[in-house]
Amino acid sequence: MAKKILWSGSTTLPAPTSLSVNDEIIWTSDTGRTLSGLMVGAVVAQKKNLSIKWEFLTEAQVKMIKNTLIPGFFPLSFCDDGIDITIQSYRGTLSKEHLGDIGDGLYWYRSVSVDIIQR
Repeated sequence: MAKKILWSGSTTLPAPTSLSVNDEIIWTSDTGRTLSGLMVGAVVAQKKNLSIKWEFLTEAQVKMIKNTLIPGFFPLSFCDDGIDITIQSYRGTLSKEHLGDIGDGLYWYRSVSVDIIQR
């Protein structure tokens, strides 16, 4: 059985063709450089940002992705640094490149991509 890559609750999403996980550092609002050029500020939190891309998905798979990565906040789980983690997140624009019916009776998408941001 293949290891799941992305999931939310009991819903396992299709395996992406590309998954980039960025560890973003959030600084205090008064962070900046002094007149001497010295950087000052304090780290407030670390957050995850994911860039996800799928290729050659059926219409049913795209509907599953849309129903899972809803507008608003949702949990998303994935493996990072060897550990399964779940983040509360929201998504950016969900982009879809249509391919259409290629003769097998199914509607296909060439690619689907989205950015996920930890809340």
